[in-house]
Amino acid sequence: MHRPTTLWFLAFVVVSLVGLPAAAGEGVLGKWEAAIETQRGSNEIVMEFKGSDEELQGTWTDGRGAADLDDLKYADGKLSFKRAVEFQGNSFTLGYAATVDGDTMNVTMTTPQGEREFTAKRAN
Repeated sequence: MHRPTTLWFLAFVVVSLVGLPAAAGEGVLGKWEAAIETQRGSNEIVMEFKGSDEELQGTWTDGRGAADLDDLKYADGKLSFKRAVEFQGNSFTLGYAATVDGDTMNVTMTTPQGEREFTAKRAN
């Protein structure tokens, strides 16, 4: 009979699975889409995150083109990053803080005029 060996094997499998990364659909990696309402109407954006939690890279694409994101940090469902913007001859940096919950990202954007909130959804 090999029953003790089988039990040890099953225990090993269970313990090994506990250390695996979260299932697909969780975390921040991938493309996210959102519409930010402005005085000029809706601004459709796509954020894309690649790499790993330790070496996260990101881009922001909207009607004006694509730009790299800076100072990206992600841990425990919390994301933060910055984006350099030039508008009507003025340069400034926007700050972002987000909470990722499955396929939904709730974002607070800090601008020179104050904070704005929007929700992004994971793109398929």
